[in-house]
Amino acid sequence: MNFGEVLAHFKKKEDAESLVPLIEDQVLRKAIAAWKSVKITFKTPIGDCSEDQDEVCKWEWLWSKIDFNTNHFGVVAGLKGQDIEPTLMRLRGLRLIYPDGTINVLAQQYLRSIVMTHLNKAKPKGQPQK
Repeated sequence: MNFGEVLAHFKKKEDAESLVPLIEDQVLRKAIAAWKSVKITFKTPIGDCSEDQDEVCKWEWLWSKIDFNTNHFGVVAGLKGQDIEPTLMRLRGLRLIYPDGTINVLAQQYLRSIVMTHLNKAKPKGQPQK
């Protein structure tokens, strides 16, 4: 399986349960938003992943094929230096971010709903809804 096939496999398996930590954790929400601004560099050659590997090994294989600047991510996410790695571990472990620079679609929808709720509250009364 190549990188794209393994990545697609995980994207097809997204589930709502992985969103539970986001409900109460503002740090994770900010970190997810920051992930999209990280420049991903793919290592070459990427090679293929064995189909015989278990899910955890496939997931780790994906992440072993990229590089990115963790400090840049931490600054954009508003994290303290000592919180960068643990936060990345949580995001990866919960499969809320992907090694291609994208985020879990369900997490993206959840974040958008939060933003829309705040925007709707901020509208002055009497202003027509669009």
